[in-house]
Amino acid sequence: MAVCPYCGTMLEADARFCGACGKRIEPVAGTAIGYPSPVLSKPAAPAPASAAHEETNPALAATFLADLGPVPVRGPGSGPSSSPGAAPPAAARSPVSGPAKSSGPVRAAAAALAPEQMIGRTLNHRYVVEAKIGEGGFGAVYRGKQIATGREVALKILHPHNVSDSTIVARFRREAEACSKLRDPHTVTTYDFDEAEDGTLFLAMELLRGRSLHVLQKTEGPFPPARVLGILDQVAQSLGEAHANGIVHRDMKPENVIIERRDEQDYVKVLDFGIAKMISGDREVQALTAVGQTLGTLEFMSPEQLRGQTLDGRSDIYALGMMAYEMLTGSLPFKAAKSPIEIINFHMKEPPPPPSKLRPDLQIPAAVDDVIQKMVAKSRDQRHANAEELRAHIAEAMQPSGKASSKPRPRKLSKSNAATPHVGKTGRGVQFDWRALPPPVIAAIAGGIVVLGVIVFLLVR
Repeated sequence: MAVCPYCGTMLEADARFCGACGKRIEPVAGTAIGYPSPVLSKPAAPAPASAAHEETNPALAATFLADLGPVPVRGPGSGPSSSPGAAPPAAARSPVSGPAKSSGPVRAAAAALAPEQMIGRTLNHRYVVEAKIGEGGFGAVYRGKQIATGREVALKILHPHNVSDSTIVARFRREAEACSKLRDPHTVTTYDFDEAEDGTLFLAMELLRGRSLHVLQKTEGPFPPARVLGILDQVAQSLGEAHANGIVHRDMKPENVIIERRDEQDYVKVLDFGIAKMISGDREVQALTAVGQTLGTLEFMSPEQLRGQTLDGRSDIYALGMMAYEMLTGSLPFKAAKSPIEIINFHMKEPPPPPSKLRPDLQIPAAVDDVIQKMVAKSRDQRHANAEELRAHIAEAMQPSGKASSKPRPRKLSKSNAATPHVGKTGRGVQFDWRALPPPVIAAIAGGIVVLGVIVFLLVR
């Protein structure tokens, strides 16, 4: 956690603005934003490399811990030098926190163990904790192994002092409940959720080897339109299954999307359903809020989410559209905003410009503009009705007619520079434009006219 230097309000460690006084939090050289924060420790033993996967990345640990507290990656000068594949510091986002709630104890706290003391432990005779990947304010992520199968897993473990917080525990269970319903290959797989004999709560998940979309944007962006559409399609496939199961993610952002490389292609995994809203019929399961618990990320929140209205899958589609702006242009459409109020005003009132207008030098096709602008329409009734409709629109934009590549959009020609057709309809019927004919043809016609004139002259005489 961090403290606003202007008003003293507690903030998330990666906050860009103070939610209380609205002052901008300027970054300090050498750190992600200039505040002390949990850092990622290097695993005790390297994970075995795989031809189809990259090494486990520190940024991935930060993503796994997104719902367990702020986990900025180690910035330059704040610790040992990073390996060439290490992630750069994550850019600050503006989390929106819910109202304060008092949370009574729900169980006796687990025995206080330092995160390093977890290494080597066996959880419920099923999982061995092998190495720490990362740590946040609410918990830590470890690389582990399932004893029965030998399968490598990511173990998300709550810090012992948080086990007695009913809100944090409920949110932890919420993530397990949401992910247990999802089987799409582009959604991170959750294997198990349990409580160890000493009260330790843990979540066993698929161990991913890749980099977050946020990190990729910083190192490789902006992306070509065809690559952006491919990523959007895979994310939409994951969200489509969640929406069909009555689950709205509510916190779609680049940090919650992991990109692996498989067969030289992007392979997407969607993470962090920890603040997902469950919808059962017409009834919404009570939302979980507490001090410091994020309910969404301001830069990607839909207008209806900002108004506190009932949400459906179209809110996630809006957030995904905002992510597309960053992928395509390297920035969000409101990059000039200097305060949370200005960002909110943009989401609520200002129609976002086409991506091609933000970066005309990138020659973004009109078909891609159409997809993105429909995703971020202010009224959800004007957006794609669901993820399936979005995927169909993406597929249309990827067709040769849509040409989602670097091909520029066609220009509208004015009357002054429009080409004159060879044959055209006019008010007087069909008009022939001889000036458009090749010079040899014109010369032959002219010669024929001269010869015809001579013949007529001789006959008349």
